[in-house]
Amino acid sequence: MQKYHSTMSRRDFMKALGVSAAGISTATALAPAFSDLDEMVAKEGLYGKRPWWIKEREHLDTTTEIDWTEMKRYSENDTMRGTHAAEYRLSLFDQTEWDRRSALKKEEEKKWLLEEKPGYSLKDVAYSSNVGSNQSVSQSFLGAQKASTPEARGVAKWEGSPEEAASMLRTFLRSVGAMSVGIVELEEGKTKKLIYDFESGGKIRNVWEDTDTAIVRDLGGGNKEHVLPNKFKYAIEIINQESMNLFKVNPTLLMSQIRYGRNANTQAATMEFIRGLGYQAVGQFSINAIGIAPALATISGRGEMGRMNRLITPEHGPIVGAFTMLTNLPLAPDKPIDAGYMRFCKDCMKCAETCAEGAISFERDPYWETIGAWNNAGHRAWFEDSRKCAAYRALPSACTSGKCLAVCTFSKDHTAGIHTVVQATLSATPVFNGFFKEMDDIFYHEGLHNPEKFWDIELPTYAIDSTINGRDTHS
Repeated sequence: MQKYHSTMSRRDFMKALGVSAAGISTATALAPAFSDLDEMVAKEGLYGKRPWWIKEREHLDTTTEIDWTEMKRYSENDTMRGTHAAEYRLSLFDQTEWDRRSALKKEEEKKWLLEEKPGYSLKDVAYSSNVGSNQSVSQSFLGAQKASTPEARGVAKWEGSPEEAASMLRTFLRSVGAMSVGIVELEEGKTKKLIYDFESGGKIRNVWEDTDTAIVRDLGGGNKEHVLPNKFKYAIEIINQESMNLFKVNPTLLMSQIRYGRNANTQAATMEFIRGLGYQAVGQFSINAIGIAPALATISGRGEMGRMNRLITPEHGPIVGAFTMLTNLPLAPDKPIDAGYMRFCKDCMKCAETCAEGAISFERDPYWETIGAWNNAGHRAWFEDSRKCAAYRALPSACTSGKCLAVCTFSKDHTAGIHTVVQATLSATPVFNGFFKEMDDIFYHEGLHNPEKFWDIELPTYAIDSTINGRDTHS
């Protein structure tokens, strides 16, 4: 695997950027020394090696402040994907305005199709309509349940330490497409609250019971209960990266989301793998089901929450998706991290600046008071106005679900040496946060790519760089 052997010291790096001697002294005092970029690799352990500047915090001590006494069990049905969506929309604009935006977008995109405008031409439409449809299985709460159990094989179920189980599970999940995997222990009065009450649509409810096996209970009239055994004490958080290339051609139709199809396969395979060990796992029966995945991912150290109210990962910035599974396989839980993202977001504002509808807050510090029922109370965050997000996306050539993510300062090739040094510096001190944001503006402007050049680049397999967090662990 390629190494980035740089002999540039941090002092020389700061001088090259034009930072004053006083600024260099501050950074040198606050940040650990390194002689080359290979020293960025730190912790030992399979799939546990992450750059030294990612600091591990104490159990449940996330950089997002949480008040577990105020945190309530939330219903996915209350989000903009649930049955209240129309109600939320009409609290911002009347139906006439929503219809106007819809008609305008349809009219403009039809015109651009005929004009073969880059990002909206026939080949672009065909691409966006099919690139995310590569799944061979449907999402399911219980899974196929076809894998041979240990009992069927005439052996006892797999036994090992929680640490061995977590390492084994990560090996399997990485083999079937996961970028990063975190584990959360579900605790009464705390993390268990992050499992949804009602799912989107309001007809399926997750209920906890003292039973051995997860089942689906049909209540009639389309109403169901997903029965979760109290023995299911572990949440598996799977991070699937999106394509940086696709997000960077926002707001055209080429900006397609491809993580969902891959996760359906990843989840289905993992449920069968765990069944084959003698345990059970349940998965998301639909998009964004079971629990508040960004919160669980933050608690399991996959990243930090940022100004967009989205997860920012060290490996791939915010251009990722978080997915949740629950299991009774005993697993060693992970701890939250501090990579400096929450602090950086206080100064950056880039995502807020790019949302012309004002869906993202310009407040410097996160806050406790939520904006609407689509937000869950009990944590301190930059709560988004999801109505305005939907309104911006309803306009032609404005945003294709994620322009804020695309322009984020951390939506970059993180294997590049200069970006690693920047991340290491900002993790140790916020002194240069404003400076780094200005440099991002200068070198990358708004951070988007010309869609006309999209068809001239050579994409990596599956349009994602799967080497980002790979290590020479077997060499």
